[in-house]
Amino acid sequence: MDLEGQVAIVTGASRGLGRAIALALAEEGASLVLVARGGQALNEVAAQIEGMGRDTFVVTCDVREPAQVTSMVERTLAEWSRIDVLVNSAGVALRRPFVEIDEPSWNAVVDTLLKGTYLVTQAVLPTMIAARRGNIINLSAPLDKIAVPGFTAYTAAKHGVAGLTQTLGKELRRYGININGLHPGGFADTAMVRENVPELKQELLDPSIVTPAAIALATQPPRGLTGNTIDALAWNTDGGLGGGLQ
Repeated sequence: MDLEGQVAIVTGASRGLGRAIALALAEEGASLVLVARGGQALNEVAAQIEGMGRDTFVVTCDVREPAQVTSMVERTLAEWSRIDVLVNSAGVALRRPFVEIDEPSWNAVVDTLLKGTYLVTQAVLPTMIAARRGNIINLSAPLDKIAVPGFTAYTAAKHGVAGLTQTLGKELRRYGININGLHPGGFADTAMVRENVPELKQELLDPSIVTPAAIALATQPPRGLTGNTIDALAWNTDGGLGGGLQ
């Protein structure tokens, strides 16, 4: 299998797109570090992965907290001495008119989506740089579709993640590290979407739509596709790297 012997960290692994990607990576042979703020759902994902005969462990971690992120990475290296793949999928949503968003609510969204991506990515990079290889996948969003009233904090944060991804693609290429964004191409059928966009329940995409592209990005060799954002729906329709780039 393409990921046999490799180690992947997936944040936000307890549900939604993170869960779908974690299970897909395990099916391809990876050992998984499952990260979320806690909950029975995370343990259920771990049990599914163990049922495949794959190694995994759970880390309760708030990606907004530097000390917790550092501890999570240290535990990963103590257990397996390597980090080959990182999937930044931790997410939170807020749908509220901009004039009604208080600072704590704004910070909760932006810090989870953007600061969390920064902290976790920066924490794993020394190991990847030393190995001269690695694949990082940042869960993005179809920005043209979510630029609707009420999603200002979420949209602003996801634009930040897209910019971070594009710029890091240039910075990290010399180390053989690929970093790309990935989004489903529309609203996915996740708890977060159902809670915040209930009117779209008849148009939602299955979370597994992102897994073919996620596996392809996770198994890239050094100096592969980098600094791009992949539309998974377009990827699946157009047959891979030929389609879905932004």
